[in-house]
Amino acid sequence: MNRFCLHVMTFLKQNRMLRPLRRYIQKHLDLVELRTCSRMLEVQEEECPKCDYEPAYPYTLGILKEFWHGHRHYVKACHELKVRYQVLDITGPDWQEEMQQSGCDVYLVLPSVNFSNWKQMYDERVRVISEDLGMSIFPSYSALWMWESKRRTFYWLKANSISHPRTWVFYDRSQALEFASRTKLPVVFKSNMGSGASGVIIFERRSQLCKHISRCFCKGYTNERRGPNDREVGSVLFQEYLPNLREWRVVRIGPSYFAFEKVRSGRFHSGSHLRSYGMPPAGLLDFARAVFDAGGFTSLSLDVFITEDGRFLVNELHTYFGILNNHEMCMVDGIPGRMLHEPPAGWRFEAGDFCGNYLYNQRVLCVLDSLHQRDQAGALWPQ
Repeated sequence: MNRFCLHVMTFLKQNRMLRPLRRYIQKHLDLVELRTCSRMLEVQEEECPKCDYEPAYPYTLGILKEFWHGHRHYVKACHELKVRYQVLDITGPDWQEEMQQSGCDVYLVLPSVNFSNWKQMYDERVRVISEDLGMSIFPSYSALWMWESKRRTFYWLKANSISHPRTWVFYDRSQALEFASRTKLPVVFKSNMGSGASGVIIFERRSQLCKHISRCFCKGYTNERRGPNDREVGSVLFQEYLPNLREWRVVRIGPSYFAFEKVRSGRFHSGSHLRSYGMPPAGLLDFARAVFDAGGFTSLSLDVFITEDGRFLVNELHTYFGILNNHEMCMVDGIPGRMLHEPPAGWRFEAGDFCGNYLYNQRVLCVLDSLHQRDQAGALWPQ
């Protein structure tokens, strides 16, 4: 029966006209195990690289296993860069013993965020790995802690005085309803978890807004990506509605910066899969760099609103993010490349292919460079 359901869901996924039906099924049926099985079959069809190389670096990287095998991109990066690695599973009961026996220099972490209980597990265990066991992880724990949590991101932006759209978080139903009775409409609701505009609703009618608040505090809220049993109950987050915005995504991985404009489709920029490329607007990269530096982030993505009057506002932060095309994160005059900050001259575009393997090679290079700087072992570093 499971295999039959799996074939049905795969068929619905591959046929664009039937994807609304697939989303409806996922929203109303608990398909966690089925979808996990589907991902495993997809991974099995990929060719597994053979570890038949001499290491080019004097380090061993620990790769933490991800439920849907997203960590395979780190494995591929280590093979292509000829880096020693171990794949470690922290989802089992003996995860601390496995970590303590591994002896790796840095641990590469890609948390599973498809369902809230998976993300909670990674938040708890990675915090212990980093803070209590004293092991080096990448990306930083603060970046991982904020990923897929719009509440945490908002708290961090406000605490660091970084400009962002006005945001309100409520854990009390009466306070939320009182806000709904007087706030200017339209107003934007965002679920705490969710990507690609899933979990985002623009409310223009006060009655619908109040009804939604009551639902969030009673039955709870979910979307088609998470299923009926993975609900957010007892809190709501609202963001001011800003018309006529432009939105850019700026990514930093080590010294490399990538940027493109997220083109609006309907009422949303996110999830449109439409992009525009060119030299980033004046001041955008400087603004993004200041945000990255505020948190010491060497691997992070910013979604930045540009308002009608030219202000930059951070909409969201993403530690990991989808890439539609390995070569189209940054292009100027139709040429792919990256932006480099070179004071005092400022920013320079460097043409080249830097986005292969979904940027995981760049992440591993960032880690290797950090280890090199830490150890200052120039004689051991490939020239």
